[in-house]
Amino acid sequence: AGEEHLAKCLQLLERHRLARDCVSLYIQAQNNLGILWSERNDIKTAQTYLESAEALYNQYMKENGNPPFDSSEHFMTEETLSDQERSKRFEKVYTHTLYYLAQVYQHLEMTEKAAQYCHTTLKRQLEYSGYYPIEWALNAAILSQYYLTKQCFMESRHCLAAASVIIGQAEQMPSGEDSK
Repeated sequence: AGEEHLAKCLQLLERHRLARDCVSLYIQAQNNLGILWSERNDIKTAQTYLESAEALYNQYMKENGNPPFDSSEHFMTEETLSDQERSKRFEKVYTHTLYYLAQVYQHLEMTEKAAQYCHTTLKRQLEYSGYYPIEWALNAAILSQYYLTKQCFMESRHCLAAASVIIGQAEQMPSGEDSK
């Protein structure tokens, strides 16, 4: 049932996918279809949806660039988000797209591309304060291993140092506050 609803959402919004009030919702629907197909082990279909979401983000930012409405605003009639909050939420949606693409590329054994997307995701998570410290540090440490196999020692060291800093921050947080 979920797949049908998401597909219907894309169908209804297709003509307006670049509109400020639709683009974020459209990308989120594509992300969710990407996740759904990935969980069904149809990685190529997942890749298609996620790469389409990435392309739409890039096209919107090139052609419009204004912070689009967040999908939640369609249900909050009395509350309006600031452009700054809209921008933050839209960037978080796009970061999720990159995160899922990194996983898809890993499944397709496109390790260099997966590493590139993982690096970009980690960087964006830090930039927009959208990460769980333990998970972030683990992903950075795993990425360091990739760089090590490619003999990119400075990049590997940088990832490990960043992981160490983030773990240190997590240790200083009271229990239950390890997410932002």
